[in-house]
Amino acid sequence: MPLPVVTPMTVDDLDAIMALERVCFKDPWTRRMYLADLTQNEIATYLAVRLPTIVPAARRSGPVDCGLWIPEAAQSEIRNLQSAIVAYGGFWLMADEAHIATIASHPDWRGCGLGLYLMLALLDVAQANGARLSTLEVRAGNLPAQHLYEKLGYEIAGRRRRYYRDGEDGLIMTTPPLAEPRMQMRLAVARTDASRRLERCFGETKDQRPKTKGM
Repeated sequence: MPLPVVTPMTVDDLDAIMALERVCFKDPWTRRMYLADLTQNEIATYLAVRLPTIVPAARRSGPVDCGLWIPEAAQSEIRNLQSAIVAYGGFWLMADEAHIATIASHPDWRGCGLGLYLMLALLDVAQANGARLSTLEVRAGNLPAQHLYEKLGYEIAGRRRRYYRDGEDGLIMTTPPLAEPRMQMRLAVARTDASRRLERCFGETKDQRPKTKGM
């Protein structure tokens, strides 16, 4: 099975994104919200993780380069194949702060490192565009997501009472400066972990999805 690749999200991806959105979230975003961010919001960047039907020769062997862009021609090839989207996410770059707006991965592939892989890509792009640090909000009860963010250096910085529409609190999490040596070391460890998990799930010659325990 081909390894996942990260490419920009496009308007053509919205059918697939909305199907995943409804599966992954209690309070899903609307198509109009994504469309506005993709076409009108200059501070928004969205990425999608895809399972291409055909992988360019340069990507068929060797380690996974988490967060690194593949050549533009290869991106076009993958998009044209309408390959399956297994994760997606985005951020808003506000001054020098990358605020993670959303991130989701397909339930059938939980545990394969897709969230970690995608977060690394988002942080790479954010840094390349001048982000000094990153922030996000997460449900107080979403412990798996909090654990993922902690791996990437995020720390709880505050709480928003009844932040979500169902009344659940939101935790504010933020990173230290991304360029700090300790953060770069943490991100390097995360890249190794993501590479190992992706190879375990997607580097097999047979198509066998991992068993999941639900949302």
